[in-house]
Amino acid sequence: MQNSTIVKLALTGAVAVAGIAFFARSASTSTQHYKMVDQLVASDMSKLGDSQMKVHGWVVAGTIKEKIVNQETIRTFVLHKEDKKIRVFSKGPKPDTFKDQSEVVATGTIVPASTMAVMADSLGVRIESDMQYVVDATELMAKCPSKYEGAQANKKLDEDPKFK
Repeated sequence: MQNSTIVKLALTGAVAVAGIAFFARSASTSTQHYKMVDQLVASDMSKLGDSQMKVHGWVVAGTIKEKIVNQETIRTFVLHKEDKKIRVFSKGPKPDTFKDQSEVVATGTIVPASTMAVMADSLGVRIESDMQYVVDATELMAKCPSKYEGAQANKKLDEDPKFK
């Protein structure tokens, strides 16, 4: 082989390796973990550190506590799935559909419960003794209840020969 061909192959290989390394690094720094409450509670939460995470569950009825402090709304509530629970703390706006028993995805970090003790006290709640970690959420997204369940029921009636 000629020297120019070897140089071209080496340069092409170097560019390809650099491109793959850049893609892998950028993909790994912008990823977020997504876990259901039961999966999260069953995992070793101490290893999650300060990484962003999405936690998905349903709001336990009667656990939403809100208060306005320095013109900012702070709140706490408990998410559950399959008898596993985790407390969530958040500040700022909330979705219109956020209420008891709504399906919620909280985006934030998993922190030791002791770091949120001051906020819990200001809201007048106790952090449950079995919860060593809580979610410090920066964003809440409440899933919309299906507006179309009634439409599905009507569709079944339309298909029933008794109603034709």
